[in-house]
Amino acid sequence: MSRRWVSRAYMLAGLVTFVALVWLTVASPPSPALLVPGLLFGSLIVFADVFGVHLGGGVVSLLPMTTVAAYLVTGPLPTAWAAFVGAFMHGEFRYRWPKLQRLPPVGSRAELAPVVLANAAAHTVSALASGAVLQALGGRIPLTTVAPADLPALVLCALAYLTVNHLAFLPIMAARGQEALRRYLRSLPNLVAFEGAPLILAPLMALIYTRLGLAQFCIFALNLVAASLITRSLARTSRRLERRVQELSSLQVDGQALRASLDIDAVVAAIYDQVARLMAARNFYVALCDSELDEVAFPLAIDDGKPVPWRSRRTGSGLTEYVLETRESLLLRGDVPTRLEELGIASIGRSPQCWLGVPILAAEGALGVIAVQSYEAPEAYDLSHAQVLSTIAAQAAVAIQNARLYARTDEALAQRVQELDSILRTAREGILLLGTDWRIVAVNRALADLIGIAQLELYGSALDTTPSDGQQPLIGLLGYTSQGLRRDCQMLADGLDARKRATVTAGVSKRHLERTLTPVRGPEDAITGWLLVLRDVTEEIELAGLKDDLTHMLVHDLRSPLTVLGNSLIIMENAFAQHDSQLFNELVAMARRSNERISTLVNDLLGISELESDQVELALEVLDTRLLLQEAIEQLAPLASSASITITLTTEEDLPWLHVDAGLIRRVLNNLLDNAIKFTPEGGCVRVWARHAGETEVDELLIGVSDEGPGIPQEEQHKLFEKFRRVRSVAGRRSGSGLGLPFCKLAVEAHGGRIGVQSPSPENGGAGTGSTFVIALPVGPVNLVA
Repeated sequence: MSRRWVSRAYMLAGLVTFVALVWLTVASPPSPALLVPGLLFGSLIVFADVFGVHLGGGVVSLLPMTTVAAYLVTGPLPTAWAAFVGAFMHGEFRYRWPKLQRLPPVGSRAELAPVVLANAAAHTVSALASGAVLQALGGRIPLTTVAPADLPALVLCALAYLTVNHLAFLPIMAARGQEALRRYLRSLPNLVAFEGAPLILAPLMALIYTRLGLAQFCIFALNLVAASLITRSLARTSRRLERRVQELSSLQVDGQALRASLDIDAVVAAIYDQVARLMAARNFYVALCDSELDEVAFPLAIDDGKPVPWRSRRTGSGLTEYVLETRESLLLRGDVPTRLEELGIASIGRSPQCWLGVPILAAEGALGVIAVQSYEAPEAYDLSHAQVLSTIAAQAAVAIQNARLYARTDEALAQRVQELDSILRTAREGILLLGTDWRIVAVNRALADLIGIAQLELYGSALDTTPSDGQQPLIGLLGYTSQGLRRDCQMLADGLDARKRATVTAGVSKRHLERTLTPVRGPEDAITGWLLVLRDVTEEIELAGLKDDLTHMLVHDLRSPLTVLGNSLIIMENAFAQHDSQLFNELVAMARRSNERISTLVNDLLGISELESDQVELALEVLDTRLLLQEAIEQLAPLASSASITITLTTEEDLPWLHVDAGLIRRVLNNLLDNAIKFTPEGGCVRVWARHAGETEVDELLIGVSDEGPGIPQEEQHKLFEKFRRVRSVAGRRSGSGLGLPFCKLAVEAHGGRIGVQSPSPENGGAGTGSTFVIALPVGPVNLVA
């Protein structure tokens, strides 16, 4: 039910009660003689209402005793009016002097009116109900004597008042929320006990008035008022002592919890939990200052009971900064804006009615501020709250210092770990750190890739452990034996060498690795582990091999034609002197062939160099594909004829024309035909064919050259198009330079095309079945620069 409907229900109950009292008064007016006792008991009812003692979810007072005594003297109607008017007077006291009951102030009488009417209705109905029970049991009004027969009626009258009164307050508490209702129900037995006990004195109070007179009754009433005030003061003192004991107990337990936490967020959350148990903390925040940045951060802020994010700010002149500068607690109550102006403090955000802040002090200065505030109650906090908050702040200072120190240490450690991890990740060399027990302490991804084992499987493993699948032990993958590793480590420990370096063939892929073993030394130069670094030198070794091949090619392939050319020149001189024209012509032809071999080799080297450096601009022209192939065949026909090899040409009809660099493509076709003739046995056949590629994304023309040679092993096919590579397992009619196919690949790719080889593997009948080199060239205009 909404607060609006609850207020309307309260108003309706009070108005109905008022109308009922007016109707009863008009129907049966009370005697004027009851005016004096009515006013007297009404004053006592107002006093009992105002100076009650708060207990749990309700208020304990002498109101039940006073109301029942009033009924025994004046009867039902005057008592009902006294209870109704007393509730209104109590409301006025609460509005004007809220400190009397330690209650938060009310904004206006209109705001308080529904509660006043509800209280008036509850007290009035309780008084009428108890009187009705008394009359039904034959009780006498006014009470002048008490006989044993009157006791049941008096007891039931008192019980009826208590029962109806608390039943009437149940919906009032329920309308305030489930928590208020639960507190009220938990405290109900104590409320009934504390209010029921004084009801025994209600008949005595009535008899004093009826038998002894007004003067004696006034003396009794004054004593009752004094006793009530003393009891109320003792109760308040007792509550303060209980609260202090609870605070000290809670502070001790929570202080241990605070000191045990090493996370700033957990610390400030624990501070809030501790404060919320000891005082009202619906509006709360913790501020922490950073003297280096000159900023104030708010790791936790609670607004109306809910956490809210507050942005950090530059240090200014607000309440928080004032407490940080003065290092003293500050309590503002009442007219907070005026006090802020007097202290020279800037108002930031909504102005509270009450504000309490204490500094979090450490040896090096103020770490921050803990603050609570109330936007409704000017007296929400007092000096006792300031003392409690200061104690919490003192505990929080130790926890915050520990958390900050831990955070700095953790941050520095995380940074060092990140730096080490970055080095391990980015290093191309494989890095492995061993402990003195030969177990792996750290390893990077590069080493795991080099030896072919997952990185996670390496951590904590012993080097000489044999995998469960029976494969080679880890130490063997590093190119070591257990004895060899221990021997090298002992030599390094004895100072015979600074490091041990060797080139080994290691890992699953058997790559060439340069292995370096170095001792790791700690304090006092003691060896704390071993660092093993693996560097992949496979490419370097292969390049060295290529260098040797190039040297061999230059020495062998250039020396032979140069020797022939030189000898031809010497013999040509003799032939010329002897006028032997036939010998002279043969020597000129021999010199010309040697010169062509040298020119071809040089041109291939130059062409590859230019194509690799993107310095060749294609001279594109449109060529008839079939005519281009026929020209290439005719050019190499003499060479094929000398070995009794036939060359056939097969093409589709209506072949498209090519838009290519004629010089480059002719050299490609010549190289492929020359290779095919070189590896085809005598009497064999070389087949040249051309056709459309079929349905592909790019319109392409396929040109193939097939031989009947021994074929190319599968494991060497991917190396054919690398410079200076030769298939050592396949012998041709003559040796080559290893430059023809690399040139073909670069020239075809410069046109946006592709080149590949098809040679069946030996297990599929590949031996002696030949090879086919296929070129795929795009059909149509090409605008490429190689």
